[in-house]
Amino acid sequence: MKCSIHPTKGFSLTLMGILVLPTGCKYNTAPADKPNILFIAVDDLRLELNCYGASHIQSPNIDRIASNGILFTNAHVQQAISMASRASVLTGYRPERHGIYTGESVHDLLPEVRTLNRLFEQNGYSVAAFGKIYHFPIDHQTQFGERHTDPVSKWAGRGYLTDKAVEQMRMNEADIIEGRNHSGRGPAFEWADVPDSAYIDGYITELALRKLNELRTEENPFFLAVGFHKPHLPFVAPQKYWDMYPRETIELSGIRDVPENSNQYTFSGWGELRNYYGIPKYSQAVGDDTTRILRQGYFACVSYVDALVGKLIHALEQLDLKKNTIIVLWGDHGYKLGDYGTYWGKWSNMDIDTRVPMIISVPGSKKGKRCGVPVETLDIYPTLAALCGLPIPDHVEGRSLVSLLDQPDQDQEAYVYSIWPHNRTRYNRTVMGYSVKTARFNYTEWVKLGTGEVLGRELYDHENDPAETRNIIDNPEYADLIAHLAEKCMVRKETTDHDHVFRNR
Repeated sequence: MKCSIHPTKGFSLTLMGILVLPTGCKYNTAPADKPNILFIAVDDLRLELNCYGASHIQSPNIDRIASNGILFTNAHVQQAISMASRASVLTGYRPERHGIYTGESVHDLLPEVRTLNRLFEQNGYSVAAFGKIYHFPIDHQTQFGERHTDPVSKWAGRGYLTDKAVEQMRMNEADIIEGRNHSGRGPAFEWADVPDSAYIDGYITELALRKLNELRTEENPFFLAVGFHKPHLPFVAPQKYWDMYPRETIELSGIRDVPENSNQYTFSGWGELRNYYGIPKYSQAVGDDTTRILRQGYFACVSYVDALVGKLIHALEQLDLKKNTIIVLWGDHGYKLGDYGTYWGKWSNMDIDTRVPMIISVPGSKKGKRCGVPVETLDIYPTLAALCGLPIPDHVEGRSLVSLLDQPDQDQEAYVYSIWPHNRTRYNRTVMGYSVKTARFNYTEWVKLGTGEVLGRELYDHENDPAETRNIIDNPEYADLIAHLAEKCMVRKETTDHDHVFRNR
């Protein structure tokens, strides 16, 4: 699609030239016992990568990280929403602790906590961050200060470039004034024939490349965090990435119905997508044609991010930093793309929302291996600390995965946990879904926080039902297993903190 570019929004940086090292250039690298860290966070990234078996997706650069490290096939976030998922990873606390599940900022809930980035900074690392690392701007400000860059205000709305998108955004704003809509967001997708750096993620990538060039001259090792906004809505990316996925080849989800025997708490609504221009409002479903465009846009954004990841990896190689840099790449939660009866977005305890890509590449360690042991993104904090020989703070609730990096094919029994709160800001109405997951099962209890009453339960058997289409909680053959998983779940219920800002509402 050829669109004119909004005159104040289309711009680009040319930074790759700065990566050429002058002949005889001398610079300091991190000491051998203190490796660098490249921490890559991707927003709304489900297991839609070639290295995870999605053969229709072109993701050669992330695949290359996997071929040089350990790919975790059963990694889960602790709450399928950006604010709580990221806060959990970066603070080391489960989201049911300190009211993290309510969606408040780390600054408001835990201003003095030793976060992952603070741990590295306090141990002599040079720290810098670009893009979306935490969810809230106040956390970027208090955690990184001037060492964080995310110039989102340079774009119209949520990252638009074309005149058409900007006009649709204004039309949506007019609907608000007249009471026909509740959001001034523009279209849910856009493509423009522009270079990578014209959109937000490409721009911050080039800023990160420039920072890498500076970091290589420092004596201290570095902790560089790069957070990509895509493939989060709106699905905007340069046209060449849309062209990778011809619309006529886009298939609809194969999971067309809600799970059998599910309950009213299994899924949340998908109001996030409905906020965008041209998307059906209220209870109307998204039509098949629009669904194909949205899925095409999501796939395009994945390949766009993959290309940007490739630029970072290429820079590490060109600057002779890769041999001493640990790379971790993770998604902050999964995502539904018209799955389960045309649901969209995240916000559940189902595997499609909690299970995410997680890859850790350690120089000199195992390469190209897959680990099927259930792990949590909460484990990233203690794992990176252990790999770098840093003391793990007592409050950190995850576990180090170093033993799995050394022996990824081991058969290890493990349990991972996630939560989903309905009405999270109204404590007396909050219904919390507590899930405990194993390599085979996903068990959930829905509990009214104010009274402790269990309002519903679910059990899915991935061996017989990998897509979680049947809740088998009433099957007597699983009675002993359910009792066992209920005991595991009880620990999470008992350690939930109820004293938070919404407690008395």
